[in-house]
Amino acid sequence: MSKTRKKPKPYIYTGEPKDKTEDETEDIYDTQEREQMLDNDEISAAEEGFMRGREQEPPSKKETRKNAISHDDTISVELAKEDSEDD
Repeated sequence: MSKTRKKPKPYIYTGEPKDKTEDETEDIYDTQEREQMLDNDEISAAEEGFMRGREQEPPSKKETRKNAISHDDTISVELAKEDSEDD
């Protein structure tokens, strides 16, 4: 059994301006929407920071590995030695 898909109707420009409501977004992670919600006390500064952090790209795997190689545990090693000496 083959399924036939209906083709969407083609968009025809009529020369009429678009509604402004189409340009508005309900995406709460949108920068303008987020700032407006913060100004109106609909969200807290912590929530705004979380949403801003969501927009950032995670570091690359190469960068993460490079930072892991140069990681130094000297402070934690010293604290562990002090704890073992106390016993």
